[in-house]
Amino acid sequence: MRMRIGFLQALLLALTMLITSAQSAIAENAGEKLADWLQGVWITGSGTFTVYTADHYFVISVEGDSASPNIYCGASQLKFCSKGMARKQTLRLRQVPSGEQTAWHEDIFTSEGSEVEFKIDTTLFQPGICNTVEGVIYDSITETTDEYILLATCNGDQIKVFASGVYVYLPKGGGEYKSYRVEKLSFGAK
Repeated sequence: MRMRIGFLQALLLALTMLITSAQSAIAENAGEKLADWLQGVWITGSGTFTVYTADHYFVISVEGDSASPNIYCGASQLKFCSKGMARKQTLRLRQVPSGEQTAWHEDIFTSEGSEVEFKIDTTLFQPGICNTVEGVIYDSITETTDEYILLATCNGDQIKVFASGVYVYLPKGGGEYKSYRVEKLSFGAK
């Protein structure tokens, strides 16, 4: 019996090491996977169009009507790592129903016309939450599988990005909003 317990313990230890190694490998390439899965043109049924490239994303959302417009346009720089996605908004135009219009942009170009990339601090990714520091939003990866990556984003909301080309926004208060990738882009992750 003693030999059998030793064998079972060794087998359990080997399986644990194998699972840990596999999870570690998933975590190491999670940022690359996320960047690849997001690249493309996305639409929702409510009138939102988003384009993700390897290092930018652009969104246009137009809902409502001329009496009660709900309009949002934005552009952001992106960076990916094994802990999540960092984004720095550089342009925003917002018109909410019965509200004022707001607009701003940040000049991110040198006098020669090249883009100034933002730097991320990977220690600022916090497990299970979105962290915003100096205008950079750190959306942390909370779960990875072969089928999806779950991100914690602002206000306790979550985003689930599927390898199949489905993006599900999960507000903290409940419900879900799906986007579908209608065109896959292939720029390669930086």
